[in-house]
Amino acid sequence: MPVRQTAAPPFPDPLPWLRRAILGRLANGMEVCLLPNRQADLVTTALFYRAGTRDEPAAHRGVAHFLEHLMFKGSPGFGPGEIDRLTQAAGGVNNAFTGHNLTAFYFAFGADRWRTALAVEADRMAALTLAPEAVASERQVILEELAMYEDEPWDALEMAVLAALFPGHPYGQPILGDPATLRATGAAELADFHRRFYGPDNAVLVVAGALRPEAGRWIEEAFAPLAARGTSRPELPPLPPLPGLVRVERHQGEAARLLLALPAPAAGSPEQGALRLALALLTAGRSSRLQQLLVEADPTCLVLSAELHDGSEAPYLTIAVELLPGVEPRQVEETLLAELARFRATPPEERELARARRVLLADWAFAHERIHTQALVAGTALAGFDLDEPRRTLAAALAADAGGVQAAARAWLDPERAGVLGWSLP
Repeated sequence: MPVRQTAAPPFPDPLPWLRRAILGRLANGMEVCLLPNRQADLVTTALFYRAGTRDEPAAHRGVAHFLEHLMFKGSPGFGPGEIDRLTQAAGGVNNAFTGHNLTAFYFAFGADRWRTALAVEADRMAALTLAPEAVASERQVILEELAMYEDEPWDALEMAVLAALFPGHPYGQPILGDPATLRATGAAELADFHRRFYGPDNAVLVVAGALRPEAGRWIEEAFAPLAARGTSRPELPPLPPLPGLVRVERHQGEAARLLLALPAPAAGSPEQGALRLALALLTAGRSSRLQQLLVEADPTCLVLSAELHDGSEAPYLTIAVELLPGVEPRQVEETLLAELARFRATPPEERELARARRVLLADWAFAHERIHTQALVAGTALAGFDLDEPRRTLAAALAADAGGVQAAARAWLDPERAGVLGWSLP
């Protein structure tokens, strides 16, 4: 397996583990990333497929997540339930997740027994059993999971807001699908999705932790015999423009919740870096502007959070708040929108920028301490961009000045220009 080392960054690096990465590619096209890390005698394997909700046929929405479930329910070498039994017997853990842009499967084992993960992943990459009783059983599990999401106020609000932010577009579709498309999806459709997207040339494998010198050879022995499938992703329609601020209102639960979603610039761009720093100024830490206004000084909200979702062709940001009992929703909405307007009108002071940079840097370093997290971050970066993407993202945010932050706020923090404001009311 040919390998190359990643380059050292030109600034003090809070993600030094990325510099230890060894990258390679098998002859069948599968990308491999080794992340040596001796902080614990553990190894995480994370296998990412470039396949998610964006790739599904309209008649079978939810097939990517459905297939994620079936990957644990039988393959030629591992019968139903055997993957979980082997994992538990070896003292490990396994799980998976599906997104709009990718699907990932991971194992965590002690450093002396992680080859089990390679055998499982290679076997179910090659073929699945897709027994009719397993398909029917997992369909029912997902229908119940979908009902739980619809009953949970935050999950239901998020689905409604994304549907309004990307109307009629794959990125606005719920990852779990809907009852009608799930019932229309059977073993033939699941097998077709597996055949199209679950080949080695559409996969990224990250192995992180206390690795032995034989790790690369073990990976090649497990996956090199698998043939490439010539995967190509479907072209997406253009993102629909929003006619200003769209409002969504639901009535559910006992607390009032607000979710504001706005389009964001492309991942890795200086403009997105400035926007990331702007969000830190507004929401990161107890002394940030919106935390002070809504949670700390004269509290009207129990909790506030913000996130920049940049891992797809449709980046967006969200600001979420949950109100204290008895607080008038209009009051919170007016405070939030007024502070965003003030932020667009006045550039931040240098002391604010310095604080936000410190908080951002500390949050990144803390969030990426664990071997398991490092594997998932590296896999996400390689599946969507390249391994240097996390470092570029952070560097662009730390390099932003007051003028850049204000320009980004004017371009992207104006809900009246384009955005969705969702309320979940009691």
